[in-house]
Order: sequence, then structure tokens, then C-alpha cells
Amino acid sequence: MRSFKTLLQVLGLFSASGAFAAELDLIEPKKIEYSKIEYTSMSPSWSLVGSLSPTYTENALFSRDNRRRDFFYEPDVSLRLDGNLSPDLTYRIFARAQFESFATEHLGNAAIARLGARLTQNLYGWRITGQYENRYDFDGIYRDLAFSSNDVTGSVGRDFQFGNVTLSPLALLTYRFSDLAEARRWRFDALLGIEVKLDPKWSLVSTPFIEAFWFTDGLNAGRQDQIYSVSLGLKYNIASNISLTTNVIYEARTSNVPLRHYTDVQIGPRLDFAF
Repeated sequence: MRSFKTLLQVLGLFSASGAFAAELDLIEPKKIEYSKIEYTSMSPSWSLVGSLSPTYTENALFSRDNRRRDFFYEPDVSLRLDGNLSPDLTYRIFARAQFESFATEHLGNAAIARLGARLTQNLYGWRITGQYENRYDFDGIYRDLAFSSNDVTGSVGRDFQFGNVTLSPLALLTYRFSDLAEARRWRFDALLGIEVKLDPKWSLVSTPFIEAFWFTDGLNAGRQDQIYSVSLGLKYNIASNISLTTNVIYEARTSNVPLRHYTDVQIGPRLDFAF
């Protein structure tokens, strides 16, 4: 959720603005395919999927000129209903909640609640997905509603296996309809998930990605942001449905609004689970 902040940042009322948009049930692009469950039965199946991640950041408020170091805690939990409409066509209905809580920079606290659904067609090994998400962004930990949105997303991705190396390219295009004019925008994501298995338990992982935003309305009309990020981590598979990954992430944003530029380094473990 670090790519996305809340109402004050969308309006640009202080210098630490983030693009506070990053997520689909597809999106947290950095971990979207974690513990992917294959459904071969036509009967639907429930699952609880999530992560816990205490993280150090060098730029808690995404500021160009007012960099503040801090630690934040981010739980992210989804309840999913998955099923098959045909052997190659799957659906998912989900509810998702996540928040960020900072140790000292409480202005950075934010939360999201989402309800959504998606269809995924498997075509010659490619996953072609359409998704709708009703999203509520809050200032603070579910304190004040900042704005609500309806996100419509299309994506295409697949996995390539080369020995002990798995490459997972993914591209997504999203438009956000929102009751806040400044939050309306197009968004394009391109990422490459990389996993190199060292043995059955340990893997090296990395996810370079690019995000581009084109804001369409309100005070942000004409604004264009680009976020570039790369990560390197060591993942340990505790069980088939639980893993622990320690990551180092570098992120930079450029914009046609110079005040929106920033860089950030984040370090921390993340526990992923799926039940």
C-alpha cells in the first residue's frame, strides 16, 4: 500500500503525496500471485489470504524535501470465494482490508476497504482478467472516509519456467471512477515477478515494476506521475501455504508536478499466508 496515500495527498495539501491507488485484488502487484490456488473442481472454494509486514522506510510521507524515517506495520487480509465457470474460466469474489500504522509519523496512517469480483480466462497459458472493485479510502486507521471509488481493471499475465527460475510478467490497465474528482485517473502497471529457487525451502525473489498515472479531473487534471521500483528478497517457505520474505525495496516517483518527486528505501520482513 506504500504507493498510495489519502485525501490530503490526493489534493496535494502537503508535500508528502503518494499516488495512493496501488491495488487490485490483482494489485499489490508485488505479491499478487503468492500462494495461487488452482481450482479444478466446479464447486466454489473459500480461502483467507493475507500478509503481515513490519517495515522501515526512509521517506514515510513520500516527500521530496521533508524526508522522515519511520517504521510502519501493514496487515492485509482478503476473504475470497473462487470457482470455475469452465475448465479455463475462473471467477473470484473478494472482500479485502488493509491499513498502515506508523510508529511516529501518524499523518501517514491510512486504511482501505474493498469489495470486488473478477473473471480470469486462461488462453494458451496466458491469464486474461477483468476486475471490478468498490473501494473506500480512509484517513487514519478507518477513521475518516477520504473518498470512495469504483476501479475497473483489465490485465494479462503468465508464468514462464526455466529450470529453477520462474518469470511472471504482468500488465494492467485501470480506470478509477471516484466521488473525489482529484482521485479520478488512468493507471498502467507493468511488472516482472522473478523467483529463483535455491532449494525446496529457500528462494531469491525480485519484482521490478513501473506504474504510470494520468489524472483526469479536478485540481489534478493533467497531472502525470511515474513510479519505478525494484526489490530484492530472500523467501523461506515455512509450509506450502506460509512463507516469510525479507525485502529491500527502492522506489522513485517522477511527475510533471515537480513537488511530487520522491525516492524511498524500505527494508523489512513480510509473512504471507493462505488458508
